[in-house]
Amino acid sequence: MAQMLDRPAPEGSRSVSWPWYHHVLTNELTPDARSMLEGYSGIPPDDVESHIYSVRDKAWGIFPWPCVGEFWFIRFGLALHPLYKTMVLPRLKAGSSLLDLGSCLGQDLRKCIFDGAPADQLYASDLFTEYEDLSYELWRDKDIFRPGHFIADDVLADNIRFTQGPLMTQIGPGQIDIIAITMFLHLFNWQNQLRAATRILRLLSHKPGSLVIGSQAGSVKAGELPLKPPFADATGSEKRTMYRHNPDSFNKLWMEAGRAVGVPLRVSAVFRAPDAFGKGVDSGFDISPKEKKYFTGAETRRLYFSVMRV
Repeated sequence: MAQMLDRPAPEGSRSVSWPWYHHVLTNELTPDARSMLEGYSGIPPDDVESHIYSVRDKAWGIFPWPCVGEFWFIRFGLALHPLYKTMVLPRLKAGSSLLDLGSCLGQDLRKCIFDGAPADQLYASDLFTEYEDLSYELWRDKDIFRPGHFIADDVLADNIRFTQGPLMTQIGPGQIDIIAITMFLHLFNWQNQLRAATRILRLLSHKPGSLVIGSQAGSVKAGELPLKPPFADATGSEKRTMYRHNPDSFNKLWMEAGRAVGVPLRVSAVFRAPDAFGKGVDSGFDISPKEKKYFTGAETRRLYFSVMRV
């Protein structure tokens, strides 16, 4: 099971006093997010903020992820990827399938639909079954993103459970053209990232050009970093870590995963600065002051990547 989730949420983790629990929306409610909630979900403009607060507090009660406290479920990380407009969206419009692994409330899939991708080839997966109903409460689109396309599963389960689990039985091995893993792998240590990567490659289509894509918190200096309270003992008596990548270490991880399952890969990973997106474009970097983020530090960067089967 995911390293943060190998036990119930630690005592105190649901406190709303943590700095990454943002009590008031500021620049998290971007024009894109408002456009989606008003134009796609049909939320009246005056009700948008209260709607977000209501959903956020329910999601916080399911599990107090820092990204939930920081309102990342109304940020569209996949759409910020350099390949989204040039490769991902055109492929989806042509009929390719996409699995959003670690989907949270399905925000990236709803953005794909809003941008013209057909919904029938889009799938979401996360550990919590409760996210399905809450995603419909957020997006109000059960008539568009139909039930059955959310698959609750644990990509880090033991081999028998994973092989017999919903992802491998409802979708099946080698069936997905594009797998999105935005803000996902950085939750785990190296060994669990490697395990997740091999499972992802088992789900990926056998066709050359099949793609794993996403972004995550990275670090100029790669390595295992201690998991911070409240997800680790504040006394430091337990050693729980997350591996933070730079481009070189990310390439090494996926090449090792490819060799393990016999899949030839081409890996690209880069840090992108906010100004690379153009003036006035939301880069997804600075949604809040650094002291109010869970992932922070002088060496923290956003890592954008693609892993293509060749």
